[in-house]
Amino acid sequence: MELSISDVPYIIRWIVDILVLWGLIYAGLRLVRNNTRTIQIFKGVIILLIVKGLSVLLGLNALSYIMNLFLQWGVVAIIIVFQPEIRGVLEKLGRTSSPLHWAELTNGEYEHMINELVEACDEMSRTKTGALITIQQTQQLTDYVNTGIRMDSVVSAELLQTIFQYGTPMHDGAVIIQGNKIACAAAYFPPTTKDLPSKYGARHRAAVGISEITDSITIVVSEETGAISVAVKGQLIQYPAEGLRRYLKNMLIDDTVPVVDNTFFKTARNFSISRSKKTDKKSKPDDRILPISVVDLYNDKQGGKKNGKTR
Repeated sequence: MELSISDVPYIIRWIVDILVLWGLIYAGLRLVRNNTRTIQIFKGVIILLIVKGLSVLLGLNALSYIMNLFLQWGVVAIIIVFQPEIRGVLEKLGRTSSPLHWAELTNGEYEHMINELVEACDEMSRTKTGALITIQQTQQLTDYVNTGIRMDSVVSAELLQTIFQYGTPMHDGAVIIQGNKIACAAAYFPPTTKDLPSKYGARHRAAVGISEITDSITIVVSEETGAISVAVKGQLIQYPAEGLRRYLKNMLIDDTVPVVDNTFFKTARNFSISRSKKTDKKSKPDDRILPISVVDLYNDKQGGKKNGKTR
């Protein structure tokens, strides 16, 4: 079979058609990954399609009629059931990026902001004061700033600790940092729909949620354990204070994105890490077994040492 010039447009359309279809399938797989609820619903849809095919093949007219009714309303049902996931995808598509990326800040200003932020997180970790702090990157967070109380104050450790002090009017929401300024406090973030372990509360779910739809960096201090975690790109990673400092410097000053080797949920041994300001010793295994834990693996140059600390 010989190809002619007239066949080129057809071949191009065929290739584009396959690429678009592959992209949609890939996007669908990314949508359901690490989300047990979505996977179970997806399995249910597959079972309905199999039952429909068998009813036609075996000539089961009554069952086939009922399945047709299900499938006729299936599109509407899918939109309703997958509304949170669809909303997240549309928000990602609609997010605009700022080309400035706060370019007016010098490395010295960034380093001062990071030091104040880490000092506040370290102290709140020691006192087990819950905190939720988001650093804006290239994607604007104006919509979320509008849900909180505007401040426009320079980042300082004392101010952050005051904001998250239990009993204050603004301690329950999130602080959003733009550049080296606290843009607002008490902001609201949509929680993630992922099935996180029950030990993770509203702050952690909100942190993962905002990281799924923006490129922001969100720091969480656990009110129960004092553990410091960072949510980025839908992943929750735990750092000691000095590890957090190195991570933020890599992200904001060196402009190099650390690669997370793996983050997964599994049954595992709990590892403990000393959060001492002066020492950074290797983690030692604990004999206690946790039914579910989050194990975060990352390497030294990316802001922390390998560990399996669970909160």
